[in-house]
Amino acid sequence: MSNEQTLKIVIITRPDQLDQDWIHQLSSEADVGSVVRLGVLDASINLIRQTHPDLVIIDREVDETEMLMRQIFISEPGIVCIALADNPDGLIWRRLVTVGARDIVNRPLNYDELLQSIRSVVGLERNRQANTRTSLPSDPVQAGQGKFVVVISPKGGVGTTVVSTNLAILLRQYSSGRVALTDFGLQFGHIGTHLNIWSRHTLQELCARSDDIDETLLSGVMQQHDSGIHVLLAPNSPEVAGEITSEQLSRILDALLQSYSYVVADTWCVLDEITMALLSRADEVLVVATPEVPSLKNIKFFLDYLKQNEMTTGRVSIVLNRFPSVDGVSLEDVQQHLHHPVSANIPSAGQLVTYSVNRGVPIVVSHAQSWVADSLRKLAAYVAGEQVNPISLAPERGKNNRRADGKNKERAGFFRTLRRNA
Repeated sequence: MSNEQTLKIVIITRPDQLDQDWIHQLSSEADVGSVVRLGVLDASINLIRQTHPDLVIIDREVDETEMLMRQIFISEPGIVCIALADNPDGLIWRRLVTVGARDIVNRPLNYDELLQSIRSVVGLERNRQANTRTSLPSDPVQAGQGKFVVVISPKGGVGTTVVSTNLAILLRQYSSGRVALTDFGLQFGHIGTHLNIWSRHTLQELCARSDDIDETLLSGVMQQHDSGIHVLLAPNSPEVAGEITSEQLSRILDALLQSYSYVVADTWCVLDEITMALLSRADEVLVVATPEVPSLKNIKFFLDYLKQNEMTTGRVSIVLNRFPSVDGVSLEDVQQHLHHPVSANIPSAGQLVTYSVNRGVPIVVSHAQSWVADSLRKLAAYVAGEQVNPISLAPERGKNNRRADGKNKERAGFFRTLRRNA
């Protein structure tokens, strides 16, 4: 194996385990170019970012391994990680694979098993990278290579920004491709707040030069988030919204779709020229609703309007946010009123979401093991084209303490209210 193909390996273990026999054996393998050993977790991420190893082996306690792998997966998603664990059960496998482990090798360690795992996962990653390079379009200026996802709701405050920010990060993790998150809440966009980023370079700058957008201009305006996604922020001044045209928007989308595998657009709740232009280009439309009468009333009008005016050719999916929730309506009630299936749900978790938003850390990072994060992962897989069921309902609680006739009265009242508002 040539020097270009030899492996650069970083091993993160306990300070008293840096001299293990298997580490010395690994260093002597012909296809291993360098082995760096670390016993201090705090130094690990900086070293990995500086050296860009082919492989990281983590030999720590499960909680420490999970924390470190999550950091690596977010900041350097192309690096292969293997975990060592004592008799890992199904829960441990799920926890570590979720945050990026390519394999988990059992302790006490069998060296041959470890070596086979290393060569298998590294070989697979190299084949993936080679296929990615050879499958790039020969004409880089051809528009429409990426998938355009519009996240929208005809009622404000239902969580479109939470959905769009977390969705973009997960699509980046799943695909390892380039993902752009765009804020088309033109007057008061919130993506920057949700991700804790700010810049004077915004959508306004691209609109001003929409006739000559190139990769250099894009790279100067797009902001890179720690997760690896690139973010196009809304204008910093609300009055700029009135100056943006659908023609400018179309040219910006052409440029973004040339450069990114996914473009996720967060939108406002106004059905204006800009929003209609976005919907006309969408491959996927995620309509975010909450299980309350005002939201569902607006969603029904919106769905009817989309259909009657043939505003989009993309797949339209209802995402029911904050469901299940306390005293919420049933899934059957929602679908019966909308005459449209609910494709995905995200459970109510106000405290976790508030914690996430206030700190500018998306919930799939701040609370990666929560039910909310798990539901968002299912939604991202659905958008990416995987055959998954993104509906995840909690077991009913307190069912025996609620009288059946009382529940039926609640349902009847719910439908009477919807009819009055229709």
